Amino acid sequence: MRMRPLILAWRLVLLATCGALLASCDRTPQLVPPEADSLATVPDSFTVLARQAVRQWEEGADDEAAAASARVVHEALRLRPAAPWRERAQGVLDSLGVGAEVAGSDRALVINLFSRIEAMGRTWPYLFWSAGEDVRFQPLEGAGLRLVDVATRGFGNDGAPGDSSHTAALLDRRIGAGAQPVLMVWKYAAGGRWDLVQHLPSDSLGGTGTGEFVAGERGVDVTTRTYKATPYFDECATCPHVFHEARYEWGDKGFRRTDDQWVPSPYATFTAFIAALVSGDHARAERFVTDPALVDFARRFGWDEGGRGRWRVAPATDESALEMVFFRGREEAYRISFQARDGDWVVSGFEPTKRSLE
Repeated sequence: MRMRPLILAWRLVLLATCGALLASCDRTPQLVPPEADSLATVPDSFTVLARQAVRQWEEGADDEAAAASARVVHEALRLRPAAPWRERAQGVLDSLGVGAEVAGSDRALVINLFSRIEAMGRTWPYLFWSAGEDVRFQPLEGAGLRLVDVATRGFGNDGAPGDSSHTAALLDRRIGAGAQPVLMVWKYAAGGRWDLVQHLPSDSLGGTGTGEFVAGERGVDVTTRTYKATPYFDECATCPHVFHEARYEWGDKGFRRTDDQWVPSPYATFTAFIAALVSGDHARAERFVTDPALVDFARRFGWDEGGRGRWRVAPATDESALEMVFFRGREEAYRISFQARDGDWVVSGFEPTKRSLE
């Protein structure tokens, strides 16, 4: 669906008007420094870039439009390098109606551009950084991902990068079940470019869930809260899941996992109980029940036979409920009771029930 010519014409008139009356356009960032010798040629150059970017987005030339939009941001930052980069870049892109996610600081700023008209999931990330009195930028890997946050390390006191400078971006991949975190790290290289030195895909970060940068002992760490498909269970997007919380420390060789723990819940306990039964590890199965006799009762129901059908929780069941109904295969259903113990949960009892909740 293309924007109608009347709306496009209005937007171009608005851009020209704000360029000419910049000092009085309160909601649009100032595009030219007050001390500039000439206020005639620079705004014209900026307006040309802005018009080009808007027109290309409207025409569906998304690759060219993203490159033009990046040049517009570069020009805005170059004209006023002392202004807060994040706010300035976001303000300029908002004034053009360009879709973008912006994260970072005046040292390293990442903008992730996307089309507001055609929601195809495509994105175009760009990195901007300070180089003395200049501002530089380059496209980044990670096209098609969404930007979450940006962190840096090893920058000089003047904000310029050096041989030990790194920039990390936390992104995510949108899927039907939610979002999958992705982590990328770039190192400042000879020739004034940034090279990708680490890429942790969603499988390395735990699957589906969330991630964030946090303060660590040596600087910046990443924490994630994610889940993957659980063996012997069918899980919908809104069903309970077995979540894991992990921490990744940013060291000299990049991010490495230093901690990984499952999040206790009755649902997680039951899935572990079934996995232990199917694997024949009865000693482990006893860790998830209040009474070892429950292991024998579960075997009488055939819960140790993985081929008899997959498990799934009854609709609208909370993962922390003290009583849950589970369906198995096409006919079986069981009501499971849980009890808190030592910061976790254990199975306290179960019985067959009717499948009246499907």
